[in-house]
Amino acid sequence: MGRCTRAVAAVPFCLLITTLNAQSTGSLSGTVTDAAGALAPGASITITAPATGLTRSAMTDERGGYLVPLLGVGIYDVRVQLAGFQTAEAKAVTLQVDEHRELDFKLVPATVQTTVDVPATIVAIQTADATLGQVITSQEVNDLPLNGRDFVQLATLTAGATQETNPNSFFNGGPSSEASARGSFSLSVGGSRANSTDWLLDGVDNNELTSGAISILSSIDSIQEFKVLTYNYSAEYGTRGGPTVLVTTKSGTNEVHGSLFEFLRNTDLDARSYFAASTEKFNLNQFGAALGGPVKKDKVFFFADYEEKYQRHGIPFTGVMPTAAMRNGDFTLDPYGRPNTIQLTNPTSTTGAPLTCSGGLPVASINHVLLSTTANG
Repeated sequence: MGRCTRAVAAVPFCLLITTLNAQSTGSLSGTVTDAAGALAPGASITITAPATGLTRSAMTDERGGYLVPLLGVGIYDVRVQLAGFQTAEAKAVTLQVDEHRELDFKLVPATVQTTVDVPATIVAIQTADATLGQVITSQEVNDLPLNGRDFVQLATLTAGATQETNPNSFFNGGPSSEASARGSFSLSVGGSRANSTDWLLDGVDNNELTSGAISILSSIDSIQEFKVLTYNYSAEYGTRGGPTVLVTTKSGTNEVHGSLFEFLRNTDLDARSYFAASTEKFNLNQFGAALGGPVKKDKVFFFADYEEKYQRHGIPFTGVMPTAAMRNGDFTLDPYGRPNTIQLTNPTSTTGAPLTCSGGLPVASINHVLLSTTANG
């Protein structure tokens, strides 16, 4: 029976965690102009995360540009204010892992209407960052079916990414592999080796150093989203020659959210394997829970998850048993009833003399096994 237990707990402290930990963060930048296209220096930029109450502020420079770095994965509201102009807002701006997004604003003179909403449309072309890669969102992580709740399978949705098909691969569940005993961690992009993939968990090295596999396999319920960097990524991710996988875990918010799950497989529900004489034993229980929420609203949050797996799997085996004649020492026929063409040797002979059968009469006893043979020589 195999048993696997993993637990991940995190207590993020709003701004402190966002700015001080090593997680892969993104940024918001852009240019603020007036209705005529003239630059608007000195405009106040306020970025707020409604889920946690996080607030970041900045000012546009003499060229009307602004940059707010070190923003974690999440949804933000952006407000721009400048004396003599209407307030401009962009609501529900989604920032993904390691995304550097540009968001420009155009201010109009103040009138009775004091606020202008700027739609946060999806960026068709990313001009602020030349990195090529694929973000697997929280919805995809939660909704797409996975065999064994192994999130690495979703990484193959990235263009040019694939997993090895050899079941004996060291990174693909090979029977002698301690690296992939929990599942397949094989990931190749553009022909790269599986052990050249760099795994980062919230920006921290998550590589199993002896073989190059993943060290901590995060539970599906603890992953906010992850990104597979394939080409042209920043030098800060240049540890290995292959792709870099950035995994971002969830954090608590001002609302309490949780999940409870169990996946069950049972022998009574399974069919017999093709080569098995009867249905082999296979019991699988994979269960766990996750919970996050506020400790102090807009200030301190918590998130914790737990997952455990029990598995008992019988492996069918087909073998050849000795016949009744063989158990009596008569080896003239093989187990299938055909004449035996293999010459047996006398184990008591120092010259390797052959054995001949004597009609099943026991003539020698070696290690308590009766041999019905006649030794030649």
